[in-house]
Amino acid sequence: MTKFLLTVFVFGLFSSFALAEEKTPEQLREERSRIFGIEGLESQTLTRVVFASGAKHRIGFYFDLNPDCSAVGDINVRVTKQPEHGTVETVAATDYVRFPKENIRSKCNQQKVKGTLVNYKTAEKYTGKDEFDLLILYPEGFARKLHFDISVR
Repeated sequence: MTKFLLTVFVFGLFSSFALAEEKTPEQLREERSRIFGIEGLESQTLTRVVFASGAKHRIGFYFDLNPDCSAVGDINVRVTKQPEHGTVETVAATDYVRFPKENIRSKCNQQKVKGTLVNYKTAEKYTGKDEFDLLILYPEGFARKLHFDISVR
């Protein structure tokens, strides 16, 4: 029996799906449906503290990788609620990932991979609370709704 692992790195905010053995696309969809729910949608609230008002801060890097480290497809990251005291940008990028050594994709840690980078920039001289929402759409049709509570100091 194969084991299905969902790895979520909260600080870097990237997630991927790791398989102990290759599965058919139908088996993969069934496993992900059990994790994400019937609608294929996972929701999560995350809190971040940022310093240096007016500076750009990396919020996350999102990707979906095959075991050979190639991208499953393009990740579509949408800002569904803009922050009131800053801006959010999404940029196609390549970056390093951090899989644990027991993960089949740990070899991907040695190279940059394709994904989407999300940055947040506060308004000049602003301190206080801010928030925004993202919708992350994965190539297989699954999605994550992320709400960010930001504390600007």
